[in-house]
Amino acid sequence: MTPEDVVAALAAWSVRLVQFNGLVADRMGVGATELQCLYELARHGPATPGVLAGRLNLTTGSASRVVERLHAAGHVRRVADPADRRRVLVEPEAASIARIGAAYDPLNARLAGLLTGADAAVLEQMGAFLAAAERATEEVIGQR
Repeated sequence: MTPEDVVAALAAWSVRLVQFNGLVADRMGVGATELQCLYELARHGPATPGVLAGRLNLTTGSASRVVERLHAAGHVRRVADPADRRRVLVEPEAASIARIGAAYDPLNARLAGLLTGADAAVLEQMGAFLAAAERATEEVIGQR
């Protein structure tokens, strides 16, 4: 398999992941961007709307509207920033994060099963490649 073949396989898988994410978003009663926001909050912890805007590649106004929709749906809460009480942090509701996690559990279990028996060095290479692929994608997004 060539590097180009691997990239093509990742592209095909990414289409299926987008489709799966859409199913999860529908199940949660949110849009794709709101689901991405919840993922970022779960992964990195509470953040200001401005920080979320950067992570989601949105304007601050758009990010604020995403937060408002998530807040209205009960998926996030606004809390005072302990470091600066004038700022507001957006924090995910634990129950929402648990529901999302439960939706991904069957897929994650299948993917982990596919890796059973893989050599530790291969897994390390795969992890390094995926982390580098995430960074490269973020860089290309930032150039637009």
